[in-house]
Amino acid sequence: MDTFERIPVDVRWKLAAQGFSALPFAYRRAIRDGADDHLYNEVERKIWQEMGREVGVVARAFGMPLGNAHEIAEAFAASTRVFLGSGWHYDIRNSAPDEAELIVRRCVLAEKAKEMGEDPIAACNICHAFSNAAVPDLNQNYAPEYQSGICAGDNTCSIVIKPHRRE
Repeated sequence: MDTFERIPVDVRWKLAAQGFSALPFAYRRAIRDGADDHLYNEVERKIWQEMGREVGVVARAFGMPLGNAHEIAEAFAASTRVFLGSGWHYDIRNSAPDEAELIVRRCVLAEKAKEMGEDPIAACNICHAFSNAAVPDLNQNYAPEYQSGICAGDNTCSIVIKPHRRE
């Protein structure tokens, strides 16, 4: 048996997700003294926008339907859980015609921020960049709208997936 194969698949996934969710805060800690907050936040946003676009790669690779708000919310949540791990707990409910509310009950990014001694609000920049890139990449006719956030001190995150407003 290969040495790598000795590590059970579920343990590999858990360790990878924990490492992935710690990266933004490790970078923040390492860089923040040398860069102003605005510059750092812009760089962080660009990185997480690219990561958000990977949600579409996962969804399409596994043939997830992306035709309406509920399907987009399902694909977004399932694909995000691939990256963030099984500690990311969510529910989805239809909130209005062609709208779906993603309710995050446990956010590993906010938890990791606290664990690493960072302000959980730092997870907000990451989440918004990730989600704002991911949802329209799944279907360009939809966008996320944020109602509440664990990182902002709320008990849950509420993200409504709804048709994109064209102005």
